[in-house]
Amino acid sequence: MSMQYVAKVTGKGQITIPKELREAIGLHDGEYVLLYPQGQGVRIEKALIAPLERFDDLAARTEERFKQQGVTAETVEEAVRWARENRG
Repeated sequence: MSMQYVAKVTGKGQITIPKELREAIGLHDGEYVLLYPQGQGVRIEKALIAPLERFDDLAARTEERFKQQGVTAETVEEAVRWARENRG
């Protein structure tokens, strides 16, 4: 029989993962978890890749795509300027 833990959901949607469970999976302060919906529950796993590494990968792929499509820093700045002026 596996252990069960109870955690209360706060008004901000936060829960505290019990210390014993964090220690069991090697989850430390500042690390991230992945959440997977499963029926009426949620599976939680320790994230193995830091978000910064994911961002670097996404940025590199985006930069390559921009090059292929001829998007320049100037066109991006123009688009940002347009979006700021036309918020609504």
